[in-house]
Amino acid sequence: MTPEDLQTALARALMTAPADLVAPGSAAAIDVRPPTRPDLGDWTTPVALRASAEPEQRIALAAHLCTELRTHPEVADAVFAGPGFVNVTLTAAARARVICDIVSADRGADARSGAGQDRTPFRTLVSASDRQPAPGLRAGGRGTDVDPVAVHDLQRGHAAACRELRRAHRAGIPTADIDLATLAQPSETRMLTIMAGLPSALERSRRLGEAEPLLTALLELGAAVEEWLRRCPATPTVDEDITVTHTSRLLALRAVIIVLAAGLRQLGASAPERI
Repeated sequence: MTPEDLQTALARALMTAPADLVAPGSAAAIDVRPPTRPDLGDWTTPVALRASAEPEQRIALAAHLCTELRTHPEVADAVFAGPGFVNVTLTAAARARVICDIVSADRGADARSGAGQDRTPFRTLVSASDRQPAPGLRAGGRGTDVDPVAVHDLQRGHAAACRELRRAHRAGIPTADIDLATLAQPSETRMLTIMAGLPSALERSRRLGEAEPLLTALLELGAAVEEWLRRCPATPTVDEDITVTHTSRLLALRAVIIVLAAGLRQLGASAPERI
């Protein structure tokens, strides 16, 4: 479940709220972001704080939004906190759906396969990257100051993920019997959340004509991937059996490689498989 999916669900929940709770034009106030602490869930939004008709109605509106969100099968829980924040925790399957979205977007990235008709967030990220970077994001472009050291760090992270993919293939890990709901370790959930937010970061970079939002999100992803590879390798040790978790991590690894390569190309940089 991406931030865009959650924004849509929140907009519908606002429409079902009692009219006296919601200020006019409240749909424009929906902002979804990762929480400051992982124990608060996968996503948080101050929408009830901003959309309530009156300050004293913020809690009532937040409670309504939580009730509506809990009806979605992708949402494990939704709770309100503070003066009108809503914190959302996804199911493991919904959290991991981002992997399938990325792989699917990559398979259809060529315009000849109908990419122009598919406006999913990850298709936008992946499809343009093989041809040209996003407008204004190439190094030296308007408002752009891409740190070459940061780009090199991303390239090293991409190469490390490719190296792990080669190890997994040599170990004979199959590509069937996948259960993405098994990807529930803290380092995995953090990585999946950051990946889900990449299309929004790209959109902000394009709107501002500068690389910083996308570059920051990619660097966060690179750090999360590094921790994930250390704690949750896709390749089992020599005395460890191959399980459905390893096959699922193999698909996650493919998604990581796709988005890191796409992000680098959006910045006008190459994505080497070996460094």
